[in-house]
Amino acid sequence: RFRLEAEVTSRLQHPGVVPVYGFGTGPDANLFYAMRFIEGDTLSEAIGRYHDSKTKEAASRNTRESEFRELLGRFVALCKTIAYAHNRGIVHRDIKPVNVMLGRYGETIVIDWGLAIPVDRHGVFKQSGEQTLMPSSGSDSSDRGGFAGTPAYMSPEQVSGRSELTPASDIYSLGVTLYKIMLGHVPFAGKHGQIWEAIREGNYKPPTQVDRNLSRSLEAVCVKAMSLRPRDR
Repeated sequence: RFRLEAEVTSRLQHPGVVPVYGFGTGPDANLFYAMRFIEGDTLSEAIGRYHDSKTKEAASRNTRESEFRELLGRFVALCKTIAYAHNRGIVHRDIKPVNVMLGRYGETIVIDWGLAIPVDRHGVFKQSGEQTLMPSSGSDSSDRGGFAGTPAYMSPEQVSGRSELTPASDIYSLGVTLYKIMLGHVPFAGKHGQIWEAIREGNYKPPTQVDRNLSRSLEAVCVKAMSLRPRDR
């Protein structure tokens, strides 16, 4: 799995993926790979600052709107990076704000591809013109899906442990990420078992039911991405 992570990360040639400079074995026989050092905050930290109650009180309306648009811009950049990975036949499986680094010069970088898996490309992904990334490391692994990810961001099919995942699973996690950008918290809470049951049933409050001042158009994007059936996302 470590070899697979190193290979996938190094072969995804996109500004939204950390460049990998080298891979090898150390004196202690442990594997390592070297990548660019990223300075900045995570998207999770930026969301937390935006929704912090003290920050809200001190900021003007124009400042708040500007900060929110900045978060949405970062989200769009995240979506484009994941779209590129999907068009290379790679599903991340662990998309969440803490796995998105915001560089000091406007970079939006998706990190931690440790759960990434290669998948078969179909439909629009097959027509993209990109070449399928076929990793030599771990390509014969039986881990093509299954129960893996971060509980509150997992798709219904991940929670159910289905053996075959598609890009739609990542799209669901993007929907949860957008939900957190809009409200400052994820749609599901409680113990793991409660979270997984709520995800399987689609039991959560749409954003405007929590805050009526939010954009209904933005809510529509979020809710569609979080559809129970993969083909509806």
